[in-house]
Amino acid sequence: MTSRCNLLRVPIVFIFLSLLAYLTRAQGQFSGSMKSLINKTYQDSKLIPELQEFEFQEGSLVSDIDDPESITVDVFEKGNRSIVFFSIMEDTINHFYRVMDVVEVTEIHEGWKVRTTFCRQFGVDNVEVIALVKSSQAEYLKPASKAWRFNRDKRKFEALDPAGVDCRQEG
Repeated sequence: MTSRCNLLRVPIVFIFLSLLAYLTRAQGQFSGSMKSLINKTYQDSKLIPELQEFEFQEGSLVSDIDDPESITVDVFEKGNRSIVFFSIMEDTINHFYRVMDVVEVTEIHEGWKVRTTFCRQFGVDNVEVIALVKSSQAEYLKPASKAWRFNRDKRKFEALDPAGVDCRQEG
């Protein structure tokens, strides 16, 4: 009986490990050279060593202020490169955040910029969408040449079809 139970455990353990490997591999799909940021903990994103050469552009609270799970998005820029990451506050007493996933946008041409939290998909506001959009003086910036959505359940970015994505102009 004991050997039969042990034989049953092997497939279960294998399935569990395979699922775990798949889920962790899914993060970082768009992180490029910044994959080392995934799972990094911090109190102030501006002090993350890997980002010292980058300029902080924006940071926003994505979750509702009353939500027990505090989710933020940060954007850093250097030259024609932008780094965007979503984080979750893990320690509410000491305010430690953990980076869940990263998007590295490279070769950004003049007149284009990465926008977060004020983007829409087919006219519907969605704070989880980030996009590379053409700059203009219009109320909404479009077209989008690339777009991603942070999936809160899976804790990772997913590619979006940029058609139908635009972002509100700020300032």
